[in-house]
Amino acid sequence: QGPTAVVRLLLSVLCSMATRSLIRAMALAAATAGCVTSTAAPAAQEEPTCGTEGAAAAPAAGEAATAGAGGRRKVHKSKDGSTFVFDAASNAWRLQPSPPPPEAAPEHGGGGGSSASRAPAPLALEWSQFPVAFDGDFKIAGRPLFLEAKSAGRAANEQLHGDTGRSIWDGAIAMAKLLEASHGLVRGRRVLELGAGRGVVGIAAARLGASHTVLTDLGYCLEGCRAAVALNASSPSDEPAEGSLEVSELDWFAPDRFLDSRPPDERFDVILAADVVWLLDLTDALAAAAASVAARHPGVEALVVHQLRSLSVQDAFLSAMAAHGFRLAWTLPGGAAGAGPPDGDSKAPSTVDWHPDFRPDGRISLWCFRLASSDGSAG
Repeated sequence: QGPTAVVRLLLSVLCSMATRSLIRAMALAAATAGCVTSTAAPAAQEEPTCGTEGAAAAPAAGEAATAGAGGRRKVHKSKDGSTFVFDAASNAWRLQPSPPPPEAAPEHGGGGGSSASRAPAPLALEWSQFPVAFDGDFKIAGRPLFLEAKSAGRAANEQLHGDTGRSIWDGAIAMAKLLEASHGLVRGRRVLELGAGRGVVGIAAARLGASHTVLTDLGYCLEGCRAAVALNASSPSDEPAEGSLEVSELDWFAPDRFLDSRPPDERFDVILAADVVWLLDLTDALAAAAASVAARHPGVEALVVHQLRSLSVQDAFLSAMAAHGFRLAWTLPGGAAGAGPPDGDSKAPSTVDWHPDFRPDGRISLWCFRLASSDGSAG
């Protein structure tokens, strides 16, 4: 029995070692599974988004759930090659830092930031509420608003936030038509637009009676914006005459460079911003830029059309505006009809409403902000 017992003991040891090796191999395979993400081309009228609320949301196109030592996570590779990881703590997408291209100097531009550490645009939405071609099909004040065909984009390593300012977003279309339906918001006023992109909202404001409109954005947007202004320039026979239009660079991270370059006696009455609140890292920069303008232009109000993509991003922007001294005076929800500012608001037009043919759904809202100190209100 002695030799038999030894054989049995050896077989038991060998089986135990084989089992542990198999378990380690299976764990390694599981840890490395699913680490490749696919990249899908954005839709023709692509939109930036910071993800959807809720842990049960399925990954979007170009997005995958990856497993690793830290557990499962959602990862997205954008069109320009940037990698984004969903941060469950803040419920928002974050850029995964990567080294800059060899010998590529950081670019400094306008509107959305200027350094390699600022994130390009994440994910693309595959739907649009208002598919418009701008080939004569979109009119403001009875006249078509034209845009040139979108040109080829810059190289990926030259882009800022995916160069989203070269695209047209639903919020800009909704705001342009809202100004037409409620042109008391801009008529006779001096307008500053932040994040003008290709100029749809600013051109509409000028056509609807703004006395002077300055469209601002990142440097890479200015050529296209100026082309749109020239393409839609009014002729001497146009009635009523349009207000003057100007295009300039304004970096939300350095607004004083723009403000210091302006005439000392210039006064803006209203700030316009359409569909520019989408990335968590830019919310405070936008609020700070608006506050810098308001500090030099007492009484200015900010009209922001916002499209909800992430509750955490929306909450961060509203908190940032409050922290910089703004009060949310009134709102116009998407889908609302016959709505307007609250009774007793003497600074607002009597009626504010969406255009009936371009009434957005509940994801889009209009917010009116004023500095609390400018109207005697607190917080």
